[in-house]
Amino acid sequence: MGIQDRDYYREGPSFLDRVGQQGATAWLIAITVGVFFGQVLAPGPVLRGDPNPLLLGPLVTLGAFDPDRISDGEVWRLLTPVFLHAGLFHLFGNMLILYFTGVKLEERYGSREFVIFYIVAGIFANLVYLGAQLAGLTEMSRAVGASGAVAATLIVFAFNYPRQKVLLYFIIPMPVWLLAALWIGYDAIAAVGAMNANPNRQGAGIAYFAHLGGAAFGLLYYQFGIRFSRVFDRSPKTRARPKLRLVVPPVEEPPEPVGAAVVAAPRPATPTDEQLEAKLDAVLDKVSKHGPESLTPEEREIFYKAGELYKKRRK
Repeated sequence: MGIQDRDYYREGPSFLDRVGQQGATAWLIAITVGVFFGQVLAPGPVLRGDPNPLLLGPLVTLGAFDPDRISDGEVWRLLTPVFLHAGLFHLFGNMLILYFTGVKLEERYGSREFVIFYIVAGIFANLVYLGAQLAGLTEMSRAVGASGAVAATLIVFAFNYPRQKVLLYFIIPMPVWLLAALWIGYDAIAAVGAMNANPNRQGAGIAYFAHLGGAAFGLLYYQFGIRFSRVFDRSPKTRARPKLRLVVPPVEEPPEPVGAAVVAAPRPATPTDEQLEAKLDAVLDKVSKHGPESLTPEEREIFYKAGELYKKRRK
């Protein structure tokens, strides 16, 4: 064994290795924060009628939700607003919820599935907002923010982990299902009352219909078991995806000498063992599709139990 093979001599992971190990949720947050810094570094002019220069900069001019521009064919404005924000508090609130919900959803559904879900949720939310504006349910206005996509992640998280404790305003403890219900209930009341239709009323300028659109998308995604990674799977359709299987080579036993003690025959497979093998096949199929990082603790336990079972069979 050379000195390079010793553990204490090996170099730690490089910077690029550490970057590659970050989850999709961290990358979405990093990209959104980076875009916000771009808004801060390149703000627009300060006007009397609109004191927020962040909403007048070149990034917002090119990417904000704008119903007139979208109707003219600038369809990218259904996605780009998800990465733009009106201020630091607006950014912090959305990214806090995204981090809280996204990490666990990414573990449950896989990184690629979560990224596609987040992007499609943002587009769907803005489509609902556009439809509400064209139908005259709310005023025609521009908008920025990830609130629609974040609302979708909160709803899916609440369905998967309804009793997870959260702190409202960092003070009031409550289960996450109640937080989701309060948020959506408030948005529904505000949308029905058309609070953002009058610029002089409190709450004006908030895209309530986008929030509701994102929440509706999260509900549909969970209830119908939608998986976008299957739709966007780039593997050939004419050839079945190979499944990973544990292959245990047969052990050749030496011939028994005369007068040797009789060894009991290997224990036959029981229905419980067959159930475990069926579960193992499902777990291996998930690994082949989404990678080992998508496994839940229960699925990792199946790996451990299957390993113990194969060890016993070989003895």
